[in-house]
Amino acid sequence: MEIIENNYLKVSINPHGALLTSVLYKEANIELLYQVEEESWPFQDVVIFPLIGAGKFNYEDKEYTLSTRHGFIRNSDLKIAHKEEDKITFSFSSNENTLKEYPFAFTFLITYELVDNKLKVQTTVKNNDNKDMYFSYGSHTGFKANSQIGNIVFDKDYQFLPLISGLIDENNQDNFFMNCTNLKKDSFKKRDTFVFKGHNEKLELYTGFDSIKITYEFDSPYFAIWSNANKGEYVCIEPWWGISNYIDESSNLENRKSINKLKESEETSFSYTYIFSKED
Repeated sequence: MEIIENNYLKVSINPHGALLTSVLYKEANIELLYQVEEESWPFQDVVIFPLIGAGKFNYEDKEYTLSTRHGFIRNSDLKIAHKEEDKITFSFSSNENTLKEYPFAFTFLITYELVDNKLKVQTTVKNNDNKDMYFSYGSHTGFKANSQIGNIVFDKDYQFLPLISGLIDENNQDNFFMNCTNLKKDSFKKRDTFVFKGHNEKLELYTGFDSIKITYEFDSPYFAIWSNANKGEYVCIEPWWGISNYIDESSNLENRKSINKLKESEETSFSYTYIFSKED
C-alpha cells in the first residue's frame, strides 16, 4: 500500500486499481472508509474507466466486451508516476490486453492530494491514438455511514432518474422518490441505486459516526447513490462523467449518451474533493 499523510488525514491507496483502502481522520482517530465485509460488498472503492456499468459495445463494425463491470482500471496495476508526503500520482497506459477489450491507445493518470482536511482527486485521460477516443469515467467510493441515523443533505434539487430492471430511464414519468436524505436500509430496498442529473454538486454525508461529516464537491453530469439494501454500514456517492446503461442505449460507442470524446493527442481532466470535518 502507498500512504499519503498530513496533520489531518492519513490515506492508504492500493496501486492495484489505484483504490483507496483507508482514510483515517486523525482528530478523532477514526477510520472513515468502508472496510470489506464479504457478505455486504467485497470492495471499498472502484475507479471507473473506460465505461460505467456493463461494457458491451460496437466500434467500427466490431463488437467489444469489457471483462469486468465498470471497466478494467479497477483490476490493473498502476505505476507510481510521482510521490510526495501528501500527494501521489498513479499512471496506466493501454496495452495489448486492454486493446482486445477497448480499441484505443491512451494514458490514464490519477492523483490523490491532501490539502488540510481535504482529499482531492484529479484524473487526466490522454488520447494517444490517431483517431477519436470515446469513454466514460467515474468514482465509486464507500464511506462509513450509520444506516439508521446517517443522512445526506443536498444543496439543491436534482432531477431523479428511475432505474427500470437495472436500466436508467430518463423519460419514465415514475414519480417515486424515496427520501434519499435518509440512509435507512429500507430506502435501498425500494430502489437499488438512486441516479441524479445535475452539475456543480455539493452534498453532505452525516456519517453518524463520532459526529463526522463528509462534504462532497464535484462537477459531473450525473451522480449515483448506492448501498447494500440489507447489510453494511456504508454508502457510495458516485460522480459520473458519463452514464450507466440505459433504456434504448445505442450499441455504437460513439453514439452513447453523455460519452466523452477526445480528438487525437487531446487530453482532459476530471476532479472531485472530499472534505472531512466535525458536524457544526
